[in-house]
Amino acid sequence: MKPSQTLHFAVGFAVALLMAAATPASSRDVEGIAAVVNDQVISLYDVDQRVDLFFASSGIEKSPEMTERMRQQVLRALIDEKLQLQEAKRVEIEIENTEIEERMELLAKQDDRTLVGIKTFLKDKAIEEETMEAQIRAELAWNQFVRRNFSGRIKIGEQEIDEQYEKAVKAVNQTRYLVSEILLNLDNFSTEEQVRQLSDEIVKQLQAGVAFPAIARQFSIAPTAAQGGQLGWISADQLNPRLSQVVRQLQPGQISAPVPTTGGIYILALVDKRAGGNDPSKNKFDVLTVGFKSTVAANKIERFVSNFKTCRRAQSAAKKLQANVKRSGLKELRTLPAPMIQAVVNLEAGEIAPPRAAGEVTNVYIVCDRKDDLGIDISRDQIADNIFSQRIAVMARRHLRDLRRDAVVEYR
Repeated sequence: MKPSQTLHFAVGFAVALLMAAATPASSRDVEGIAAVVNDQVISLYDVDQRVDLFFASSGIEKSPEMTERMRQQVLRALIDEKLQLQEAKRVEIEIENTEIEERMELLAKQDDRTLVGIKTFLKDKAIEEETMEAQIRAELAWNQFVRRNFSGRIKIGEQEIDEQYEKAVKAVNQTRYLVSEILLNLDNFSTEEQVRQLSDEIVKQLQAGVAFPAIARQFSIAPTAAQGGQLGWISADQLNPRLSQVVRQLQPGQISAPVPTTGGIYILALVDKRAGGNDPSKNKFDVLTVGFKSTVAANKIERFVSNFKTCRRAQSAAKKLQANVKRSGLKELRTLPAPMIQAVVNLEAGEIAPPRAAGEVTNVYIVCDRKDDLGIDISRDQIADNIFSQRIAVMARRHLRDLRRDAVVEYR
């Protein structure tokens, strides 16, 4: 399916729960009602519209079997959204229409579309705008509720950050993998057969070319869902031992089979991998090239080199000699012209290379700045953010599970 035929918009907690198991509606009767959640109605039309939105946004091929399966999953997702909105309303959280509009504009940019483009897409697919807006409203309300009620309970100690930081530093010289993940929650399935069917279907669709980020945003309950499942560059040792074993066996571009763990069912994609340590070809150089015409005497060029102090002064001196001056800005070594690479590869910032003849021109290369590739960018703030995201996601799932347990839900 061509990218223009799908709408890969990002969503949060609400949409990530699409694969939750549900007690199916027995038939399309009782005035078109699919379920009643604490006296609030979910219509069969709501279910059908959300199913259509799911297929349009994920890019998964629509079939009678998949449609019926997703109708059951979508019904449970709609029930969860009702519970989330009810809980948000209880603490007086209200989502303004302007917030929904802003969110839709952001989603449009992420999908390389305009807001008008998304609305046109929905219209072409016979999906009402309210269907997407309702989904976004529930997501925003639930995220606000979760942050307000749980963020203050999360304490992350410096020792914990230190431990994670040390692990990351040790991983610098190990082979690193660029990994994406989808996590399916086992608690959301009533039978092992449901787990097998859905996870196998997801892998099948991914292998057929459906975009991994679109599926991750729709299905994954991991904190990475909003980023399309991207874990970034990691060492295998940073993963669950079972996942570590799987990642080591994958080749770039491959999708794993479903991997059962105590935390849920994982589906992994290996985007790329590279050897540990720094990569000299990725060192960045800011090079000033001074090209002297053949009419400039050799002794003047030698004097220019011997008098070099700074790039700024060199530029002024070069202009007086009517030399051609060009500055590269910080660029990776591998992207620079071959003669320049040979001249500067071993130079530090503030050093100048001997003159090099190139036809009718003599070039002098000066390294104005240099930033070496460290192999991995390790940030304590990012480590703390990752720990926070994981903990608040667990709290949110637990609270939603409690809401389901206490709710009065009648299926029609």
